[in-house]
Amino acid sequence: MNADDICRAFCRPIALHSVPIGYALRTPFRGVDGDPITVYLRRDEASLEDQFRLEDDGQTIGFLETSGVDLDTDSRFSALAGMLREHEAYYDQQDVLIHTQYFHADKVPDACVRFTALLIRLNDLLLLSPGRITRTFRDDLIAIVKQQFGESAIQFNVPLNNAMKDYVVDVIVRSDDGRALAIYAATSETKALEALLFSRECRDQKISSVRSMLILENAKPRDIRTRTLSRVMNSDILLASMDGEEIAIKRKMQESLTFH
Repeated sequence: MNADDICRAFCRPIALHSVPIGYALRTPFRGVDGDPITVYLRRDEASLEDQFRLEDDGQTIGFLETSGVDLDTDSRFSALAGMLREHEAYYDQQDVLIHTQYFHADKVPDACVRFTALLIRLNDLLLLSPGRITRTFRDDLIAIVKQQFGESAIQFNVPLNNAMKDYVVDVIVRSDDGRALAIYAATSETKALEALLFSRECRDQKISSVRSMLILENAKPRDIRTRTLSRVMNSDILLASMDGEEIAIKRKMQESLTFH
C-alpha cells in the first residue's frame, strides 16, 4: 500500500460529465440516502473568462427537511449557517440551492474538494432531527439500565402484569424479591402522561411493590408541557434527567428497588 494506491481508490468512482449548465462531478462519497454526492459546476455565461461556481443538486435542503430537520429553529439554522460560512458557500432560498461564488477554472479543483466536504457535513444535521434524537436518548437510557441491572432482569415494552395489559411500560426492572421498577423514557408529552396513568392505576389496584420512574433527556424538556411536568413532580413518580447525571440515575434506580 502506498499513496498512489490510496489516490486510485479515491479517484476510481469520480466521473465528470458535460451537462447543459456546465459539468456534473460524481464524487466518491455517498449521502445518507445511498446516492453518490454530485457537485454541479455552473459556467458563468456572462463572463469572458472560463469561470464556474459549484452547486448542489437542489435537493439537499429539501431532503434534510423531509427527514425531520427543522431549519426554522435557531439551533439548526445556526448550524447550517456556520457550515456555509466555514466552506465559503451560500444558500439561495429562492432557488433552494447551495452554491459557491464563481471561480476561475484553475481554482475549481480545490474548490470541489471543499464543497464536497460541505455536502458531506450537511448530512450531520440529520443527527439533530427529532426522530434521531429520540432514538439516541432511548438507546442511551436502555444501555444505562442494562449496565446497572443486567439483561436478565429487564423487560422492554411490556405491561406490568395481565391485569394492567393496557399499560405498556418502556422498561421494567424486576428484583429477586418481587419488587419492580417501571421506567418511562420521557420522549414526548404522551410518554409523561402514560407514566402518570400507570402510577394512578397502580394506586387504584393497590399495587405497592412497584415504583414508577420518568427519565427526561434534559431538565427543561421542550416536548412536555409545564403543567404535565408539574403533575409528575407532585406525584409519587421518581423523576430524573439524563443531563450528565448517569451516576445519579443509576443510584435512583437502585434505591427504588429497595424501597419499603
